[in-house]
Amino acid sequence: MNFIWYGDVVKILLSIVESLISILPFLMIGVGFGALLETFNWNSKFARLFSGKNAIAIPIASIAGTFSPLCSCGVIPGIAALLIAGVPVAPVMAFWVSSPLMNPEAFLITYGTLGGTFAFARVISTLVIALGAGYSTAYFVKKGFLNNQIKVQSFSKNKENCCLEDQNKVKEFTKRWFKLCLHIGKFLIIAFAIEAVMIEYVSMDWIVNLFGRESAFGPLMAGVLGVPLYTSGIAAVPLIRGMVDLGMDHGSALAFMIGGAATSIPAMIAVISLVKKRTFFVYLLFSMGGAIVFGYAFRIIN
Repeated sequence: MNFIWYGDVVKILLSIVESLISILPFLMIGVGFGALLETFNWNSKFARLFSGKNAIAIPIASIAGTFSPLCSCGVIPGIAALLIAGVPVAPVMAFWVSSPLMNPEAFLITYGTLGGTFAFARVISTLVIALGAGYSTAYFVKKGFLNNQIKVQSFSKNKENCCLEDQNKVKEFTKRWFKLCLHIGKFLIIAFAIEAVMIEYVSMDWIVNLFGRESAFGPLMAGVLGVPLYTSGIAAVPLIRGMVDLGMDHGSALAFMIGGAATSIPAMIAVISLVKKRTFFVYLLFSMGGAIVFGYAFRIIN
């Protein structure tokens, strides 16, 4: 019995380490980019490129996120760099929402596993949800609802030595890079631990009957249950295919796939590490709400 218990612990720890190793390059490069911009005061110049250009920046960010190869946790370092650079929250939100929902690998696997109609429905849903989240965020910022929502700004504002002109830039960069890596890394460890436990102990079989076409609440329940039960965007595709084979309708499958990718517990922990409650609520609203809406829409037309 003790051997089995220790074996499970070792398996979970190995899963956490494997996930951390896979994301480490993204973390180091993304956070390093943000720290570099901040150290040499390039962030204000970078931010001015996007200031007042939401009409163009949001669609570009939505498309870029849709076709980026990053998952919900892998995108966090890049998001941190953009926020540190001072890029407006609206295009960042559009990129943030779209990136975990779709990437080239996920599209090809979805196309081959669930068919072209499902794959393109996933792409269209991702783009519309991202655009809606981006433009709504821009509106909320304009109205003052989302002011001062970025947690990572505290690293740039907390300048104990006032960043004297003669300060060693290498040491300053290293200090900021290290602090940001620790700040984001601790949340990612928690996220990967929860994900590993879910994969090891949560069985999916019992939920299949809840999502059949006969159930009026199938897409709604799929969007909500995607939070604790979803794993990764790529791994979820064959899992959902198996659930579809067992009776889940395509609308519920799409809702589970979209909602789960953006609102899984690991993804939400990562979001909380960077932004405050109001911005997190907007992210959650559009991710889960969009998943449910498009789940019902796809059920109707399919």
